[in-house]
Amino acid sequence: MFETIKVILKENTRNIFKKIKETPVLYFLFTCMILFSVVVFVYAAYFMTVIDIGFDIRIEDVFFTVFFVFMSKTIADFHNHFVKSQPVSYSLATQVNQKRTISEIFLAIFLIQIFIWLSFSTLFLLIAASFRINIAYPLEYMFFTLGVISAVFVGGAISINFFSTKRYRLIPTLILLGFAFQSRTILFVVLTLPLAILHASWSIKNGMNSYLFSKRKERTKESSQVKIRNILKTQFYREIIVLWREKLLLSFIITSVVTGFFSGYFYVYGDEILIPEIIRKSVSGFLPAMFVFLGIYVVIIYTAVFPGLNLFLNEEKTMWIIRHLPVENDAIIYGKTSALTLCFLTSIPFIPYISIFMGLDRIVFLFWLLIFSYIAGVIVSVPLGVKYVGKKSDIMLLYSVAMLLFVIIGTMASIGTFIEENYNYAFLVFFIIILIEILILFISLKISSKILSLNNS
Repeated sequence: MFETIKVILKENTRNIFKKIKETPVLYFLFTCMILFSVVVFVYAAYFMTVIDIGFDIRIEDVFFTVFFVFMSKTIADFHNHFVKSQPVSYSLATQVNQKRTISEIFLAIFLIQIFIWLSFSTLFLLIAASFRINIAYPLEYMFFTLGVISAVFVGGAISINFFSTKRYRLIPTLILLGFAFQSRTILFVVLTLPLAILHASWSIKNGMNSYLFSKRKERTKESSQVKIRNILKTQFYREIIVLWREKLLLSFIITSVVTGFFSGYFYVYGDEILIPEIIRKSVSGFLPAMFVFLGIYVVIIYTAVFPGLNLFLNEEKTMWIIRHLPVENDAIIYGKTSALTLCFLTSIPFIPYISIFMGLDRIVFLFWLLIFSYIAGVIVSVPLGVKYVGKKSDIMLLYSVAMLLFVIIGTMASIGTFIEENYNYAFLVFFIIILIEILILFISLKISSKILSLNNS
């Protein structure tokens, strides 16, 4: 009984300890970053609740943020453990009741999410207590816990029905979410928890339809890609197909457009909206540049670092094929990385949308900073993706690379501003910097090829 739950939990635990043992330094740094992030959140909560700085942040805003995060994580985890998991495929092919297997998968994911919530919330409360912040809010904590439970059931239902042939089954969940976010009340989510449980249970009973449909789509797409090509073109075409199939290119474009618009809007009006009058004078000159930097930073993380890491992280189960390909590692690296040029094109809409508010006076600087940041993202992410293929989660590496790029891009944004203000022909200096960076990119790809060779040996 509960064999599937035991397999999932043991496999997750075994993989975590295995990865920690393989690269303890990286996991140590990642743990330190998590602790630092929790401390920052506690301090921010203390700062905004104890010190009146004019921010109107309600407990409902925090509740729905937590709700959305756990709902998104449940959707991703259920897809990974149900649709993409090879061991589950074997289990579903046995004489064991398939509904029972799917129910146990959901229960395993439910236990994982609750463990994460209890762990981080306890850590948050302990750190808050060390700051001598009042943490005697048992009713609110119970509501937050029920909200996490509701998010898990809603996320499970969405994940099952989204990959089904009958996507209209999503309608009840979407209606429930619509009313929840329209009302913006914690009590609504808590009271509608029975409805979320009921719809999730009904979705689990029809889960095999989603599983079989997803597997059929995978087989169809794999067979359609069979065609003899040059190795560089093959790798390029394969990565482009993945980006198109997962609808990432469209999401990249939307992210660039939305980020550019809001970065430009906050560039003009951000100090009046976000900064209280009492501290606006001391930081007003810093804010416009900060919003431009943050906009480019967000676009680069999403359109360069994320796909750059996943070029090889997605090859975890196919590395044995790459090890036996009769081609040079350079060709594999260059072929895969060439697909990032298309991702770069999806980041360009950021420039015209932010220019709506900034004008065209600094368009050369914006293009230079975007190009520099994108190449920097590729330089850092590709070697790490090759190094830790099959050993790390992309979330952990993405977080680590994001922290590193925050320093690099921030430093170069300041240097670029200095060059723009003090040199008559700043575009020539920008051009030289890009040429130097392209040389570093070439070295980075060579290093990635060497790392791939070591991994294959």
